[in-house]
Amino acid sequence: MSSTNQENDADGNVFVDSSVEANPLKPFQLVEHRTSGRFIAVEGMDGCGKTTIIRKLCRQLESDGYDVVRIRVPTNLMRKSWMFQMFLKQNRRSEVDPLAFEVAYMADKLHLSQNVILPALEQGKIVVTDRYLLSSIGSLLIRAPELAVVVKDAVYNRSWFRDLAEMLIRPDVSFYLHADAEVAVDRILKRRNERAFGIDIEPNAYQQLLNEGVNIAHANGMHVFDTTHSDVTETFDQLRPHLAETLRW
Repeated sequence: MSSTNQENDADGNVFVDSSVEANPLKPFQLVEHRTSGRFIAVEGMDGCGKTTIIRKLCRQLESDGYDVVRIRVPTNLMRKSWMFQMFLKQNRRSEVDPLAFEVAYMADKLHLSQNVILPALEQGKIVVTDRYLLSSIGSLLIRAPELAVVVKDAVYNRSWFRDLAEMLIRPDVSFYLHADAEVAVDRILKRRNERAFGIDIEPNAYQQLLNEGVNIAHANGMHVFDTTHSDVTETFDQLRPHLAETLRW
């Protein structure tokens, strides 16, 4: 990410300020699971069609006879926590320390990785996650500039983040979906409760975040797909060859 610090201009629009320096990103070296299962991660920011693709993917795998475990990151346990509720649902961000929030996100992923994903893989199941390594990089960063600064600094500069991230189980394949900001923002704002933060998502700011997400995905060997002009069937057809290769074991 080149920048994630944000402020509002005179018209109330959100823009990104270049105030946080970032080191070049090295790929995260996650832990190989070496089990009889297969682990598929679908990453992407809000409005890029990620959840729709996951539904289709899981239905296809189940129809092919696979035992599928679908997981959402962050977990329901994290979503129900007081910290998450205050930060996201109640718009009381000033009462939650951004660093503590990001650490809680990572702790949630570590617990999930070791206590849910790994046991399922050891049982020979197919695990599909809705976000994973990049779960804290999304539209929330546009709405919460104080969190954006912490997340960017953690991903690029902080050894504690890398040390913890590299304890996560490595997916056998990771797909990263993205779309042009105007299309993605339009999709986001059509959902319920998306204006709880009292600001609009400014497309230019979101485009920068989307671009940075793509760069991180490429750096970590993810298969990147643009869903701007593709429906779910077209996108799924692009994923199929990589999926088939992953399931060939």
